[in-house]
Amino acid sequence: MGLREKKAAQSRDRMVSAAIELFERDGYDATTMEEIAARADVGTTTLYRYFPSKDLLLLDELAQVLDLAPHLRARPEDEDLETALGRVLLTLAHTVDDPRRNIAATRRLIDKSPTPRAKLWDLFLSARESLEVAIGERLGTPPTSLSVRVTAALTLELAQMIDEMNGRSPGTREEITASVLTQLADATIHLPRMAAR
Repeated sequence: MGLREKKAAQSRDRMVSAAIELFERDGYDATTMEEIAARADVGTTTLYRYFPSKDLLLLDELAQVLDLAPHLRARPEDEDLETALGRVLLTLAHTVDDPRRNIAATRRLIDKSPTPRAKLWDLFLSARESLEVAIGERLGTPPTSLSVRVTAALTLELAQMIDEMNGRSPGTREEITASVLTQLADATIHLPRMAAR
């Protein structure tokens, strides 16, 4: 990453952090883009260039975390897909638990804010489509094939299930993820099918 990209990433992070702080203090609806720009020490035009709306500010870190495709592409090419996806889920667990991120605060705010919550579905859809492309590339299969689409959907569903288990099950998110992946090795998955005639 060059100096310009680093500065842009730092500015972006500063704007997101400022927004989360203000959303937590004053509420999502009551916080203005002008207040966020002032807190982040950037011009309003700069803020709008990076984030055209408040909901994009709130959802930014979640969007980055849910984008599993770059993590899959970073896995060794000779690693089988199942192992690679398992490693991707372990990476996700580590990323979500990173104290430098605002994931917990973001989730609390989304739960209380209907507008960004409504856009969460778009975020999941985008993450799934991105993962479908990465899986398709790895398998040399079109991303629209049923096996690729189901694999991507199940991977993201597992990530969501692990997230729900976190806090209700003992251990860290990484330990829960490892436990789920271990259990999957012996699990029988029942997929819907047509009844025999």
